[in-house]
Amino acid sequence: RLEQGLNRFGPKTPPAHDDAAFRALLSDLKSVLEAEIKGHYAFEEAHLFPLFAAEIDPGISEMLAAEHEIIRPLAAALVESAGQALADGFDQATWAKFFADGQELVEREVFHIQKETMGFLPALEQIIDENDDAALTMAYAESGA
Repeated sequence: RLEQGLNRFGPKTPPAHDDAAFRALLSDLKSVLEAEIKGHYAFEEAHLFPLFAAEIDPGISEMLAAEHEIIRPLAAALVESAGQALADGFDQATWAKFFADGQELVEREVFHIQKETMGFLPALEQIIDENDDAALTMAYAESGA
C-alpha cells in the first residue's frame, strides 16, 4: 500500500496536505510501523530466532536480525516524517526524503518477508511442537506485538 501511495505521486510531486487518501495512508503507516516493527521484531528476536538458531541454523537468525537492525531506523524516520506530514504537509525536500525512505523500506521489507516466508517459517513449523506453539502464542499475546 505504501508503494502504491508513493507511486501515485512520484518522487517530485508531494501530495496535497488535504489529500484524504494519502493522509489515511500516513496515519496507518505510523500505526503499523510503530506496532509491527517494534513489537513483531522484538518477539521474533526474543523467541523465534533463538529457537531457530539452536535447532536449525544460527546464520539465518543472525541474517534476519541484522535486517531488523537496518529496517528499524528507517521505519523510525518514516514514522517521524509521517507525523510531521500529517501536521504540516510535505514540501519538496521533505517529500523527496519521505519518498526515498519509503521506497527503501518497501524494498527491504518485501525481501525480508520473502526470506521469512520461503525459508524461516516453513523450517520453524517443523521444529515447533504443540507445547512450544502454546507457549509462543501466550508470549506473543503478552508481548503486545
